[in-house]
Amino acid sequence: MGVIGRQGTKLTIVNFLGVGIGVLSTLFLYPKDAALYGLIMFVIATGTLFEPLASMGIQVIVLRYFSRLKTDNQSGNGLFVYALLHLSLGIVFFSGLFWLFSDFALGLVKQMNAKDSKNIDLFFHFIPILVGLLALQNLLNYYIANYRRIVIPGIILNFLPKLWIPITFLLAYQGFIHSMGIVYAALAMVAVSVTGLLIYLKWLGHLSFKPQWQIYRGSTLREMVTYGLFGLLGVVGTQMAYRIDQSMLGTILSMKSVGIFSFALTIAMTIDMPAKSVMNISAPLISDFFEKGEMDKIKEHYHKIALNLIAVGLFLYLGLVLVADDVFMLTKNPADLLTARKIAMILAFAKLVDMLTGPNDLIIGISRYYRFNMILILVLSLGNILLNYSFIRKYGVFGPAMASVGFIVTFNFIKVIFLWIKFRMLPFSKPMLPLIGSALCCIGVHYFLPSMGYPIIDGLIGGMILLLGYLIPLLYWRWAPDLVKMLEGGLGSLGLKSPIKQ
Repeated sequence: MGVIGRQGTKLTIVNFLGVGIGVLSTLFLYPKDAALYGLIMFVIATGTLFEPLASMGIQVIVLRYFSRLKTDNQSGNGLFVYALLHLSLGIVFFSGLFWLFSDFALGLVKQMNAKDSKNIDLFFHFIPILVGLLALQNLLNYYIANYRRIVIPGIILNFLPKLWIPITFLLAYQGFIHSMGIVYAALAMVAVSVTGLLIYLKWLGHLSFKPQWQIYRGSTLREMVTYGLFGLLGVVGTQMAYRIDQSMLGTILSMKSVGIFSFALTIAMTIDMPAKSVMNISAPLISDFFEKGEMDKIKEHYHKIALNLIAVGLFLYLGLVLVADDVFMLTKNPADLLTARKIAMILAFAKLVDMLTGPNDLIIGISRYYRFNMILILVLSLGNILLNYSFIRKYGVFGPAMASVGFIVTFNFIKVIFLWIKFRMLPFSKPMLPLIGSALCCIGVHYFLPSMGYPIIDGLIGGMILLLGYLIPLLYWRWAPDLVKMLEGGLGSLGLKSPIKQ
């Protein structure tokens, strides 16, 4: 898949290193105080949840209009300056809105969760600063992605937090910092990320504050503003769909519930990592294809991306099903982790559905039908909030995961039907059938095999089932040819040959 394969593979490797640190921290560090970890993640999740209101859709504007406005030297034709002005207005708007309703919102939070309201009160008034930094961070990430550069930003945005958060946890756990220190640590982490992205953009030679005034006049500006407003609706909906669970758990239940759910998210993120890497580099390419009217290339990428993502996703999901329980039993406090694993199974299934349907969100969002995509996700996300509230009250920490499955399955089903009606394209292909069949066979064999009673032995047996029942057939019959080529290319760069001869 060309640049998607190269950049996506590199970023996936980086992300998995970060996830490895996150998983080790989840296994051996965070269970020491789930409530403390929950507080840290609650602060970050709350800032992330409100970030779209400050961004005002600027990320989608940068994604869609970069190709149209770029000059021969790919300067973006003043788009960066416009983006900063747009973002500044958004931050001012959000800050005003926040201060206007902050007392009401804080009072509501205290009524729902009096136990943890003191901690929430401490950091509540720092939210506009955190949100502004996160908005600038995301703008820089999207802007740099237009230059087909996602590896260094991936290291900054994905790897850095995996080191920063456990260090913050240890400092707080040992009593070196208190609640406000956690807030300052979160602000410092995002500030360091923003600084790193600015330095990298400067190093690429594309950090220019020279405006091109022609984009501020005429139909282009009006079109950009309109698209940005619809983009705001879409991104707000996305955040409500994918990010609101931790914030709602913290305000309705407890910080410990946030911690346990965050354990599950860390585990489930391993399923999602390849998709994030591929989507980051695919977005500007799909935008280019639309700009040139190359619908055949969009359809080709749609099939390839969906096939490769589900192939990797099923492999990782099987690892969660076949091996994770036995690994958790080796830890000192397996109870919370085993609960988290059950939640992760639900979340991971939702992510598999996302991967199976490929980049449908990107395709609709960049096409002329972007209004449909953005309004749809907003409407469904409002329903997701109601589901979260109801399910959290009824099922506790399992509630958000169950709500996520309902939302993601419905959302993707509608998008797949829409793409078929408008563009006559589907993400599904024949090689998906043996992939899914092989995965189901592995799960069936594991289910009927009796336990040996020793976690290490059971884990090794699960690993062998995964290797013999899924990975080797995938490589031998090349059910996902592009993925197999990428794996062989990675082995070749290390001076190794593929163990499967053709």
